[in-house]
Amino acid sequence: MVSFSASVGKGKPRSARVRRRPRRLDSATAQQADLHPFVRDLGLQDRVELLARLAEPRRQRSERIVRWSWRGETAVAAALIAAVLLWGSTAWWLVLLVPHLLATLAGWSVKVTAARHAQQRGAAVGLHALCLLVALVSLGVLSAWFIIAIVIGWLVVGAACDATEPKGQPR
Repeated sequence: MVSFSASVGKGKPRSARVRRRPRRLDSATAQQADLHPFVRDLGLQDRVELLARLAEPRRQRSERIVRWSWRGETAVAAALIAAVLLWGSTAWWLVLLVPHLLATLAGWSVKVTAARHAQQRGAAVGLHALCLLVALVSLGVLSAWFIIAIVIGWLVVGAACDATEPKGQPR
C-alpha cells in the first residue's frame, strides 16, 4: 500500500515542493517573459509592436479614467461657480474658480500616451484631490492661504499630464 505523501510528492514535505516553484513576477513582466522564446527570431520592430499591443488595454483604461476625470472636474468647477454666485459670496472667488474651470476644460485635450499612461492616470486621480481643495477653499471651509497649495497642485498636475513622449520611446 502506497501512502498519500509518497504518491503525490515522492516523500517530500509539501513545503519543499512549494519552495522550488519559480516566483512569478507581475503580470506584464510575466507576459513578456512567456513571449520571449516566441519573439526571439522576430526583428526589433516586431517586438516593440508586440509589446505595444500587449500594453494597449491598460492604456485604454487609463485613457477612460483621464478623460472622465477631467470632464467630471469641469462639471464640479461649473457647479462651484454657480454656488458662489447663488450664495452671495464675494465675487473675488471667481478669480480662483474661472481659471480653475478653464484649466479643467483644457484638460479635455490631454492625449494619453502609451509610455506615460500610468503617470497621466495618477495625475488624473491627483486632480480629484486638487479639486476637493479648491471646493473647500472657495466655500470657506479652509483658509484662503490654501490658494498657494492649489497653485502648486496645478503645476504638478499640469506637468504630470504633459503628453510628450520621452526620447527613444515608441508612439
